Amino acid sequence: MKLSFEKDSLLNGINIVLKAVPSKTTMPILECILIDASGSEIKLTGNDMELGIETKVEGLILEHGKIALEAKLFSDIIRKLSGGDSPIIIESDEKYNTTISCDKSVFKIQGKDGEEFSYIPHIERDRYITLSQFTLKEVIRQTLFSISPNDSNKMMTGELFEVKDNELKVVSLDGHRMSIRKIILKEHYNDIKVIVPGKTLGEISKILNGDNESEVQIFFSSNHILFEFDDTIVVSRLIEGE
Repeated sequence: MKLSFEKDSLLNGINIVLKAVPSKTTMPILECILIDASGSEIKLTGNDMELGIETKVEGLILEHGKIALEAKLFSDIIRKLSGGDSPIIIESDEKYNTTISCDKSVFKIQGKDGEEFSYIPHIERDRYITLSQFTLKEVIRQTLFSISPNDSNKMMTGELFEVKDNELKVVSLDGHRMSIRKIILKEHYNDIKVIVPGKTLGEISKILNGDNESEVQIFFSSNHILFEFDDTIVVSRLIEGE
């Protein structure tokens, strides 16, 4: 595999997927960021099995391939590179030895087989709603403070998303406070009722640009929720319960 990037676009992609890389895990492969250039686009993925984030990064594919690189080490190296007008070249061989070079800097690190990485689960895209990035960011900001910080009651660490006809209702509560926000949607949708983890919503609000013109599509399945916006998808497990 051989890829060429501009520093800003690569670093932006890394910062987005890092939010789904666990700090402690029994599976070392999950501490990695997957670089997948096996198709026509370059995708970066982070996945801690509860939350998965995949984003597309602009770059040139000189040789196709995929590799998993240790996330903290990889992001530290890219941050320290001078960037400027010089492209960042990432090259790996069949034994996953990876060379990252830019201008006069060269780093050699050991990667892992990209095929071992846990892929983000596939979600059918038949149940969904659409709203603006600005609206979703505001809704999260106005409700996230009243979720429960501890896990004694798992349901209270999430927020209820309830869709009825053309209205989305978002509810959070911690046993002492309760926040409810209602939004009128542009279209009419089937009824949906799910509990989304607060951690997921917190990470999404950091990635959203908050633009009123840009839209977010939210897809629902029985166990997962998928947020799709710009060049990024975020998939999270739902919290079970009523």
